[in-house]
Amino acid sequence: MVAASYKAATESAALVEKDWSGLIKLTGGDRVSWLQGMVTNDVAKLKPGTGCYAAHLTPQGKIVATMQILLDEDALWLSLERSATSALIAAFDKLLIMEEVQVTNVSDHFTVLGLLGPKASESLTSWLGEPVNLDKPYSHRTLENGRIVKSDLGYDIWIPRAQADNVVQSIVQTGATAIDHGTWDVVRTEAGIPVYGVDIDESTTMPELGEAGINYDKGCYIGQEVVAKVKYIGHVNRRFVGLVVTGSDIPQRKSPIRKGGREVGYVTTGLLSPHVGKPIALGFVSRGAYAPGNEVEVGEQTARIVDLPFKKED
Repeated sequence: MVAASYKAATESAALVEKDWSGLIKLTGGDRVSWLQGMVTNDVAKLKPGTGCYAAHLTPQGKIVATMQILLDEDALWLSLERSATSALIAAFDKLLIMEEVQVTNVSDHFTVLGLLGPKASESLTSWLGEPVNLDKPYSHRTLENGRIVKSDLGYDIWIPRAQADNVVQSIVQTGATAIDHGTWDVVRTEAGIPVYGVDIDESTTMPELGEAGINYDKGCYIGQEVVAKVKYIGHVNRRFVGLVVTGSDIPQRKSPIRKGGREVGYVTTGLLSPHVGKPIALGFVSRGAYAPGNEVEVGEQTARIVDLPFKKED
C-alpha cells in the first residue's frame, strides 16, 4: 500500500489532506506595510495573485513561524503549520499598536488538500474543467469560497470544510490517488523541505536553513540585524543538511550526530527513502563538520552529508 501511494506521488498524481496546515488572514488598510516590518521577505513587492516564502523572527533572530504569504486585492493570507499559528498570532498581537490591521485565525474554516506528483496539474485541470495557469511558486487563484496555491510539492487546494469529502472524491475520480501523511512526509523529506515543529523550532535561525525566504535589500524587520550580521560579518554555527545512512537502521529523531566521537549535531527526521534506496535523514550539523561528502556517525552507523534535495545517485 505504501509503495503504491509513493508511486502515485512521484510518478502520477496523489492527494493528501493536510490537516497539519494552518491559515491566518490579515485585513485592514495597513496590512501590507505592517507585515513588511514583521517578516524576512519583501511583501511590498507582491502583486495580487502572487506570494512568497518568509518567516517571522524574534528580535534575537529565532524563528517564530515560517509561512507562505499570499497577496489578494483585499487581504493577505498566511499559510503555515497549524502548530505555529497560536504563537504567531500572539506575537503579532503584541506588535500591533495603532495600525489598522485585523489578524484572524481561519484554520478551522478550511480543509487544505495537497495535490502532488508529475500529473498533478493534469488532474487539477480535469477537476477544474479549465487550465490551472499557476506556474510560479506561491502563485494562487481563487475558487468559489476557496483557493488554489502553487506549492513546493505541487498544489494546495483550500476548500470549506463542509465540502472536503465531495472534493476529495471528485479529484480522485480524475485519476489522483489518496495518500496519507506518512507518504507525504517521505516525499517532502526527499525534497529537503523542513517542517516547523519537527525539523525547525524556536531555536532555529533562518540562515541555518539557507537563503530561501530572506530578502537582504528590503529594509528593517524584526530580527533583521541578526540575519544581516550572519551574511555580511559572521557565519552560521550549524547547517541544515541531508544524511544518507550506510547501514539499514533508520535514524531516530533527536539522535546525536558525531564526528570522530564528538557530537556535532542531531537528526530531525529519519526514514527509508524509496528514491535513494537507503535510510536518509534531515538534521543539523556544526559548521566545522559540514561539507558535502563528509562522513559522520549516527548511532552505530556511518552516514554521508549531502546537499538537499536528495538525489538518486546519493
